[in-house]
Amino acid sequence: MRIEPAKKKVSELFPIQGAIRYDIPCFQRPYSWSEEQIFQLFEDICTEESGYYAGNILVICDGDDFSVIDGQQRLTTISLFLLALSDLFRQYSDVELAIENKGFIKRQLFSDGMYTRPRINLLEKDAEIYSDLLRISLGEELKGRWGNRRIYQRFQYVRNTLTEEFKSFSSMNDFYQKLMEVTLLRIDVPDVTDAFMVFSSLNSKGQPLTLVDLLKGEFIGKATSAGYAAQTVLDNWNELSEILSFGEDELSDRFATQFLLNNLDAFENEAGNSATKSKALARYQLILNEKYSAGVDYLDTLVRRAKVFARIIRPDLCEEADPEELLLLGRLGKLESTQSIPLLMFLIQEMDELGLEQEHIYQILDALIDFYVRRNIVLTPKSSNIRAKFLTVIRQIRKEGVAGKEIVDKAICVLEEMSASNEQFKAALNQPVYDKNAATVRFVLIDIERRMGKSPIFDKAHPDTLDEYILPRKGKKKHPRWSIEHILPEGSLPECWVHDLADGDAAQAKKTQDECVHLFGNLTLTPYNPELSQKPFYSEETANKRDYKDKQNGKYVGLRIGLYLNESIPDSGAGETIEKKRQWGPRDIRRRNNWFVETILKLYPLPSRRSQN
Repeated sequence: MRIEPAKKKVSELFPIQGAIRYDIPCFQRPYSWSEEQIFQLFEDICTEESGYYAGNILVICDGDDFSVIDGQQRLTTISLFLLALSDLFRQYSDVELAIENKGFIKRQLFSDGMYTRPRINLLEKDAEIYSDLLRISLGEELKGRWGNRRIYQRFQYVRNTLTEEFKSFSSMNDFYQKLMEVTLLRIDVPDVTDAFMVFSSLNSKGQPLTLVDLLKGEFIGKATSAGYAAQTVLDNWNELSEILSFGEDELSDRFATQFLLNNLDAFENEAGNSATKSKALARYQLILNEKYSAGVDYLDTLVRRAKVFARIIRPDLCEEADPEELLLLGRLGKLESTQSIPLLMFLIQEMDELGLEQEHIYQILDALIDFYVRRNIVLTPKSSNIRAKFLTVIRQIRKEGVAGKEIVDKAICVLEEMSASNEQFKAALNQPVYDKNAATVRFVLIDIERRMGKSPIFDKAHPDTLDEYILPRKGKKKHPRWSIEHILPEGSLPECWVHDLADGDAAQAKKTQDECVHLFGNLTLTPYNPELSQKPFYSEETANKRDYKDKQNGKYVGLRIGLYLNESIPDSGAGETIEKKRQWGPRDIRRRNNWFVETILKLYPLPSRRSQN
């Protein structure tokens, strides 16, 4: 069997010139990467050194045509990065290099000079959407509407991520240049039989060892050399593995790696730069030599720290900690706040030594929640900058010896420095928000319902289910029982909505929809999202959003369900009630959005304002 492995940079896999083309065989699955997998690749590219190794691709080579047996998800994701960059570079048309890069990327995405043959030939359903998306790189408009299709949603996620992280041409161009240096091992084989033999080998138990696997060997070697019994070391490692398995049968490599990197940042990092996977093993080797030489059982130390990490990551699985702390950690965890993990690990683990009381932890968690709500809506500062600030706080606490309330004040001061002003926050709240960060929007809607409205539809007989997830059918993902409902619907507008919005003028109705659909003022919560869908706000002839009823018990489950959030749908100042309201339009959305702005500014003040209350 002839196997030809070769390291290839992305710039070689997606060349500016050349007819190289990747074909996805019919027996492959469609594009399926999650947002989490995409962000992990993005984060690795940003944080690792130039030339980061991003994995293998296995191909059958026939000249310039490559049939992709393994690696299509990674290749497709890289192409989505390129496509999003091509689109975003367009805003810098006055910068010569930006124009040059746009030309480069366009050629990288196609394998012919006429721009008719995509560099990647995906499976049929994905190919149709991807080909349409490629029109963006040519400066053209999309032909189709693909809002609910995975590859389109992932493209939008990539574009939003890049928009959020890079606010200047230079930073975006730096990412592009670093992306070009990313390295993959392309393994060329002559036919399908050989390809599947190699594929089976790569994906068997003999696949490359992970950071966790390698560290297990390091711990056993160093600890036994220091005189610890091998069985004791294994028992401690198994305890660590159990903590980081989060109730599953096996250790989660993702969570274990996340813990090991956060442990370095929280307790072992004196440099200021966040730990990276590529350097973690060498760092741990030095630490193990130092600790075990000094008679410290470092594995026992890690077990204690892992319990704190697990408490922060999955407070719902922890029964031993303070209930109020777990509640606040659960709320914070819904806000994409992973940058705060090292700081929280350090403060909670070292509470006694730092003179912190439980009330101090509450205050810091409250301030972090307010900060992240504001940050996720305003989209500043960058995630990497937030983590760097928190690592600086850890180093300052160690160096300056501050303790107790002084630590709270220092944390709040840093959050205040990073927070958007009330004017910036208010301006962002008056813009579409759902398409920027749906998770934070959901958090805020539920928070308002609980904290401001006391959730009037829930009582002892009907417990609060706002955070519940419905168990999926086989092969399906679990999904929240309560989802976000767009009162003015997304997608193609039915005639009833075109009539209500613009007296039948489809173009004007679409313009209104684009301006208003993702505003807070147009959003609520519902456990009946698929049923409400594109229905009219109100109709005497057909089922509608206002009066929709449960088919089994006949109770109102549409907008008259009784949520506190829905009390602001009618204009009570003008004498309207939900029972009599018959239309929903841009004036209603803007009026209700003003109510949301006032409410949200009160719920999530600047950190210093909360500390003064």
